[in-house]
Amino acid sequence: MTVRSTAPKDTLGEELVRFDGVVKRFRTSLGRRQTALDGFSMTIPRGSVVGLLGPNGSGKTTALKALLGLVRADAGTIRAFGRQLPEGQALVASRMGALIEGPAFTASLSGERNLRLLGELHGVGAETVAEALELVGLTQAARRPYSGYSLGMKQRLGVAGALLAAPELLVLDEPMNGLDPEAVRDMRALFTRLRDERGMTIVVSSHILAEVELVCDRVTIVRHGTVIRDGPVGELLDRGTVHTVVRVEDVTAARSVLERAGLAVTAAVGPQGPELHVGATAADPGPALLKVLAEHGLYPQELRLRQASLEDVYINAIREADAARGATGAAGDVG
Repeated sequence: MTVRSTAPKDTLGEELVRFDGVVKRFRTSLGRRQTALDGFSMTIPRGSVVGLLGPNGSGKTTALKALLGLVRADAGTIRAFGRQLPEGQALVASRMGALIEGPAFTASLSGERNLRLLGELHGVGAETVAEALELVGLTQAARRPYSGYSLGMKQRLGVAGALLAAPELLVLDEPMNGLDPEAVRDMRALFTRLRDERGMTIVVSSHILAEVELVCDRVTIVRHGTVIRDGPVGELLDRGTVHTVVRVEDVTAARSVLERAGLAVTAAVGPQGPELHVGATAADPGPALLKVLAEHGLYPQELRLRQASLEDVYINAIREADAARGATGAAGDVG
């Protein structure tokens, strides 16, 4: 696959894309105006893998479409490769590859033939198509008709199509949808390889938070069309809440005891069944918790400190945003 020169090392981390206060509204079939993006602002550093997270309808896909010129913002600004969009869209389009809202290929043609036709539009030949198929693990299925592909195979073919023009910026909307665990792992390895070996910048929206935590350098969490958390993954996790996991036979009694002691307790279901998550108030709260429980004849089967995961950070951010939304009585979102 012919690849453009990767960005010089001293440019890695520089701003490649910037959204500033972007607003996008749509009119529904009933004539109502609904907001998809409401002051959306984020940056995408060059040479990074950025995860765009949020519930369905939070505005993720609309933001990606605005970057690609598929929808036009009502207000705010978008810049990519130093150019204002959409005015400079034609000048930067060839530097971006994308898979938005699932792949669309001709059902009766093979995966390879579909990519060959797409490659003609980009001016690339059979060798580039073969390399793209190999990158996404579809070499063995290349001659099978697209109609016989599983959902995961279709997703991988879509990613292969987005790679044909060797883009500097790869934009992928739910690329792991329908993939089995092995294929998800392979996709993660592909993103890392494209970033590290080819200097590619990748933006990926996904609901598979564990994978995002593993592969992404930076994460942006969106709710109600607005960015509610943004930053390097490590920093977001460091700012997340640390809690103590308590497994005890009588979960109800233990929760009552701990709450009466003034501790913040939530019930959860862990790998081994029901458990309690207790907000940590010290570097090692274990002895204090054990003392409180033992005084009431309750002896934990497990007591361990747990650092926040990206899932914890995400859920807390969404809950806070929804609570604030409810307090203001704001309308719902689309996109």
